[in-house]
Amino acid sequence: MSLSSLALLAACGGGEDDLGGTFTISASPGGSGTLGSYFMASITQDWRDAAASFRNNSARFRLQNGNIPGLGNAFSNPLQSSRVDYARAVGLTGAGQVIAVVDSGFRRAHEVFAGKTITTTGAPGTTDHGTMVASIATGNSGTMVGVAPGADLILSDWGEDNISDLTAAAVAAQNRRAVAQNNSWGFTGAAANQTEFNAVFGSPGGTAWLAALRNYALGSGSWQGGVVVFAVDNTNTGAAGLMDALPLLQPDLEKAWLAVGNAVPIFDDNGVSGVAGLISSPCYQAAAWCLVADGYWTAATAASNTSYGSGTGSSFAAPQVSGALALLAEAFPNLTPHQLRARLLASADNTFTGFVSAGSVDLLEGSGVFNHDYSIDYGHGFLDIRAALLPIGATTMAMGDGESIETKDYAFSTGGALGDAVTRSLDGVDLTMNDALGGDFAVAAKAFATEAASTPLVETLAARSFTKDYGAARKAVLNPLADTFATHPGQTLDLNAPDGLTHASVLVGGEEDYGLAVARTVADGALKLDLGVKLARDSGRLMGFTGSGDTGGASMAALTLSLSHDMGTGGFFALSGEMGVADLGAPAAISRVSAAKFDSLRLDVGSRSVFARGDRLSVGIAMPMAVSAGSAEMTVPVRLAEGGTEVRAVGIDLAPQERQMEVSIGYQVPMGAASELMFEVVHAQNYGNIAGMTDSAAVLGMKWSF
Repeated sequence: MSLSSLALLAACGGGEDDLGGTFTISASPGGSGTLGSYFMASITQDWRDAAASFRNNSARFRLQNGNIPGLGNAFSNPLQSSRVDYARAVGLTGAGQVIAVVDSGFRRAHEVFAGKTITTTGAPGTTDHGTMVASIATGNSGTMVGVAPGADLILSDWGEDNISDLTAAAVAAQNRRAVAQNNSWGFTGAAANQTEFNAVFGSPGGTAWLAALRNYALGSGSWQGGVVVFAVDNTNTGAAGLMDALPLLQPDLEKAWLAVGNAVPIFDDNGVSGVAGLISSPCYQAAAWCLVADGYWTAATAASNTSYGSGTGSSFAAPQVSGALALLAEAFPNLTPHQLRARLLASADNTFTGFVSAGSVDLLEGSGVFNHDYSIDYGHGFLDIRAALLPIGATTMAMGDGESIETKDYAFSTGGALGDAVTRSLDGVDLTMNDALGGDFAVAAKAFATEAASTPLVETLAARSFTKDYGAARKAVLNPLADTFATHPGQTLDLNAPDGLTHASVLVGGEEDYGLAVARTVADGALKLDLGVKLARDSGRLMGFTGSGDTGGASMAALTLSLSHDMGTGGFFALSGEMGVADLGAPAAISRVSAAKFDSLRLDVGSRSVFARGDRLSVGIAMPMAVSAGSAEMTVPVRLAEGGTEVRAVGIDLAPQERQMEVSIGYQVPMGAASELMFEVVHAQNYGNIAGMTDSAAVLGMKWSF
């Protein structure tokens, strides 16, 4: 339990950090956590920036910066390498949690412990070692900050003179429901074997301590159990020590046990790439419940109430893990300390060069399997609090029928004709999802719905230009229903009866997009009334939904109508529209889908021989196809404002509040007997209560005939 290096430092004064340059990210940066601000769906740039703000602008964080000459001048900052900065960036401090520290002595009046609720057991002395350990776990002053500065403490005598002090320490940890009991000490020369076990626990005092330790670790009465953290030996003796490897002899303790080694990582903001040095003993037989952290620290010492010193050792790596458990307990109040322990092991970084797997361990209790590799030297790898705050493994949602579904199977896309309807209906609704290790997260319901991205207008215009006979289109009598499939994906073939009064359009868009439209013209001179019917099948890109368990897409039927006047020369106009119903299929996430009503409207005006003989100028304004009425439901576990979750059917109004309007200008002119020039400009703008997409495109085309 000795410090290999200790240099006393007088406090330099200066008060609190200048926090004007630091910031935290908003309460709901990518979802919201169990307490409202801790869940991050991924490592966002905002989260990186907020963490960097603490690293760069907090003098208390920078206090830990250093380079270690004996390890190739490797950079060391344990707050940074264990990703405490990311926990602070979302507001986590370990508030409301208790950490029990068993050690040789403490300076309780030190400024780093001011304002904390502290319970003391036994008769601990006043030593640098215990003061440093406790300050690393929970310290908070104007000079330094520990891992969980918001946590309270139990400070217990380590029982050097009386083993009953260790019994009292375990009882106090249970009574105050400490998330972790930190032990930065061990029995010198005691290996993990039955002989040493009997020597320590065979006496009445040892038996009483073991019973109290088991009650704390495994639970008793209403207490579900805490986590016992032991530092591994600073000296490589070729085997694990009795206490850090105690689960070898008491296997049921494994789920409540952690061993911690001291290693300096080579790392950047993306992860650990290598190891500058393993300073402590390897994990050895404790590898299956072991992890490592950087034990180089500047922390409070016992010389005065404002003194600080620097040192290294597994003694100072262990309280980082204890503090990390307090941070996770604040972030995940519905998880037990044993489940938090599993999160730390499952999220430990073992991707670095030099990690050699010696096996894996299933970290899930009961049914289910979640394996994580460990090595003899480094256990499960380096402590990574950031990764522990992210969802681990597959995420699921618990449904009312007792079944759970993977969240990836609930994602779906909406067709363009639905616009913002689904995301607007789901706005403000949070769902509860769980990760593979029981982490309880909230995620915005609208995150599951993706609004279909409309095809850029420039692509649509280009496709039309390649298939259009410019000359025929310029000279033809106006046919307002010729573009009845303009908003559908795919190509169309237009057909006209010999009498010119019956028209048909065939949509060919693939296996899931096809249709037929037929119209009949009733003429009174130059004034024409076109009546028609349209039948179509859509894959879901235009109408309806696509997603997992897909029975999406839509079958549509519509009546088409147009009124036009075209003399063949001079001016012309056409007013056309459609009204129809669609039978919408639904993916796994959507139920009780009603028939949807839809409509569209278009007005075209123009004239021929405007600037040159035989040219054609037209202006159009249109509201493309959109749903006008319809409803559906999404049955999901809804997170309640007062806490808890309830499976509810969330109603969805399928009619968008915003609709798109298109304005177009087209011009065609003959360029001699063998060529045609065409120019077309279209501008699309959403209108309504929600700002939407704006798109513009222009196409210039020329065709020759030979």
